[in-house]
Amino acid sequence: MPGVPTGRACDGCRKQKKKCDEKQPICGRCLRLKLTCVGSGQQRYKFKQEHRFSSQSNQDQIIKFDSPNSSGKGTPPFEIPQTCPGNNITFLTGSFVGAIKRTNDLRYNLWWSFGIFLEEVPRRIGTNEALDRAVDTLATAHASFCSRRSVSIEALSKYSSALKTLRIYLDDPIQAISSNTLCAVMILLLCQSFHGQNGRTITGHAQGASNILRARKHFGPRDEFEQKLFLSLRGSVLFEGLYNDAIDLSSDEWDALVINDFDQDHPEGRILRCLAKAPVLIKRGKQAKINMQDLRPLAKEVQPIYEECKLILKDLKARKVECESSDLGNNMATFITRLLQAHYLRTYGIGLGITLFFNCILQALDPGDYIYSTESRSFVEETLLHAQESNMFRPVGAGYNLMCLAAAWAATTDSQLRLQVEASMFDYYGDFSVNNRPYLYEHLELARDNLWLGSPISTKS
Repeated sequence: MPGVPTGRACDGCRKQKKKCDEKQPICGRCLRLKLTCVGSGQQRYKFKQEHRFSSQSNQDQIIKFDSPNSSGKGTPPFEIPQTCPGNNITFLTGSFVGAIKRTNDLRYNLWWSFGIFLEEVPRRIGTNEALDRAVDTLATAHASFCSRRSVSIEALSKYSSALKTLRIYLDDPIQAISSNTLCAVMILLLCQSFHGQNGRTITGHAQGASNILRARKHFGPRDEFEQKLFLSLRGSVLFEGLYNDAIDLSSDEWDALVINDFDQDHPEGRILRCLAKAPVLIKRGKQAKINMQDLRPLAKEVQPIYEECKLILKDLKARKVECESSDLGNNMATFITRLLQAHYLRTYGIGLGITLFFNCILQALDPGDYIYSTESRSFVEETLLHAQESNMFRPVGAGYNLMCLAAAWAATTDSQLRLQVEASMFDYYGDFSVNNRPYLYEHLELARDNLWLGSPISTKS
């Protein structure tokens, strides 16, 4: 049936019959009262009600697949909930579109913080149940986070339901390797940012994403949508791959993950190609130390990569400084300038973190060369300054600083400097989680042990 417009006020203001200023991602009333704001500024339409996510109704909407196993024999029927157009899909699409609008405040902007692939997701809603539930989870978690509220039971319940549905899709060899299922994994990975760091490990859905990629004949992106998806996915898999030995990719697979037509000639693309060499080098370094082999040949391999990172870092910094010095007058130019400033600030910060990763590896491989420890101090101090500069884009727009500060903490052996890094890191960590500081120390120590190839580290006073 045709939709009838019903206004742009958020759910809370509509329910309480209060005037809504319709601002995004959260209206003024919900922000003031610290309420979860859903649907602010989004055009509503009245449709015949259908219960899209009802577990009972989904029992009557099942598609069954007979999936062949490796022996060619049939396996028990594989069940996937069928998606049907309805009012809930329309509402979900509207909520998600509102959350990823480019004009949203950069401090909470999903599109800018997590990737341009999100703009392709709305047209895919209603075609893949795992993706639908992941999108619903992200929209709910983001709305609660923007309202400055702790994680709600509703958000955690949706997250749990999305995981269950994803497991069903991953059990089918065809659905498991589809672009939409891979996208669902990535979106659930983003949800972890708003749910806080739960548990005692730093592993996440990036391991699942790497398993999906390995199951496909071609490891890299297969179409333009996947190219956009890989721009965000590659960083998550790479950073987790530094610490999670279960992400066991070959050198060729790491290269296929990071090479992307969108930025392969840009500094950010070049420095990620450097980072793609780190997991294999770390594994080789650990094995060489266990076997008591000569570490100098490996150090000679790492040295030119480290030097290339430093050169790229100079390019990233020059670009950032040039953008900061520009002064454009009209409103649109000001918005674009601010967007570029945020982008260049972020890419420079990530570049600092990546350079520090290789600095750690070289300190472990060649502890007698004090140049690396001297350079690490300079990079750590620069990381602390960068964290202060990034304050204007907190919380979501500056969340990447947690990775940068973790690299700085691992790179320095100076106890006083490390305390400064910890203070900055706990400040940023508080944007996303309040009560898990002990877990954060465990994450930092795990990262340090891996980057130092299992070496014992003496901290200077």
